Amino acid sequence: MKILRVSGLGLALVLCAARAGADDAGGWAHWLQRQLADLPASGAIAAKVEADRAESRALAEPLYNPELNIGYENSAETTRTVGVSQTLDWSGKGRAGQRLGQVAADLAEVRGDKARARLAAVALDALIRFDAARERLAAAREQEQRLQRLIELVRRRERSGDLGRVDASLAYLSLARVQRELADAESAATAATVTLRRQLAVSAPGQPLPGADWWRPLDGEPDLATRLAASYDLRLAEGQLALADRAAERDRKGRRTDPTLGLRVGREGDENLWGLDFSLPLPLFNTGAPEYQAALAGVERRRALLEKTRNDLLAGLEGALQDYRQRHERWRQWRALAGPPLADSAELLERVWRQGELTTQDYLRALDQRLETRLAGVALRRAMQLAWVHWLDQSAGLEGWLQQLADQRSAAASSLSADHQGTTP
Repeated sequence: MKILRVSGLGLALVLCAARAGADDAGGWAHWLQRQLADLPASGAIAAKVEADRAESRALAEPLYNPELNIGYENSAETTRTVGVSQTLDWSGKGRAGQRLGQVAADLAEVRGDKARARLAAVALDALIRFDAARERLAAAREQEQRLQRLIELVRRRERSGDLGRVDASLAYLSLARVQRELADAESAATAATVTLRRQLAVSAPGQPLPGADWWRPLDGEPDLATRLAASYDLRLAEGQLALADRAAERDRKGRRTDPTLGLRVGREGDENLWGLDFSLPLPLFNTGAPEYQAALAGVERRRALLEKTRNDLLAGLEGALQDYRQRHERWRQWRALAGPPLADSAELLERVWRQGELTTQDYLRALDQRLETRLAGVALRRAMQLAWVHWLDQSAGLEGWLQQLADQRSAAASSLSADHQGTTP
């Protein structure tokens, strides 16, 4: 039994190592979701949504409250009365207000979803730029360290007579030149840290960014028609049209007058009295026609804006998806061409230079090219990741992508637990 348990533990460790990439991506997604939920900006968004909901409930409330009437008249006989009156909503303004309030409540939810997605997109932008700035700084510092080591080697070989002063001068000039790149990289890293603190209230991410293979559609090729229908801006435009239509319906019903019915009782001298009151406004001068005409024009305006928004969003979605695909292809090409050679090129170059098969000038030029290639890869990866976030932001798919990453961790943990139980007697 002990052997079986040890075997089960070993298998669990193997499975855990095999799924490390998924766990890392899922752990990062969980961390980001928690961090976003704890931000004060998220609390402000929730408060704004609640305020908009309250305003929508106000639109759905009944229009008229009952009125209490108290009368007193001191003449030949004292008259005292008390009564209640109520305006009756015979025209259906209250029902129109309820429908208007429901549309307003739906709009509040969409605005909240859009604000939360925008908050996540801005935070992701900051994380991507922070990661790229850190990689750029690491490359510049590595270059500085290699040049410093080269200077030490050149000094020793100069003393032994293997190299002349020209080689030492070239090494010093290269080290001086890299200081500018190092200063720019340090400044960019500082700015990226400040931005990250503003957007996520942290000085460094709690989890590393997922690998480049995770910055892609996880459920097949995206469908533009489906993503267009899910777009926050299109849903807002459709909601605004529905809101204008409901407002026009309310204004149409508002042109109809509602009667007021009252009941009063009291005493006149020593006699009891009661009475009924009925009043009905006569729309002779203020008919409400201009307001209704303005509301109808507002509906047509919203309908035209909806079509414009649909066209603009479709063009934006096509452009964002095409830009992402192009940048992903450029990043893939760079990784295929420069990834393997870049891994061990520095040690190879130094070994060839030590053997005398490469001049110091050529060695320095090769180190510069290696740095430029590495920085190009950092820039290409950053551009690909930013293009992916832009596509997700445009297509309202950012929260879904984060949840898919988070589910990778949950699925891996469940599978690992099942596999471990299956190997334990």
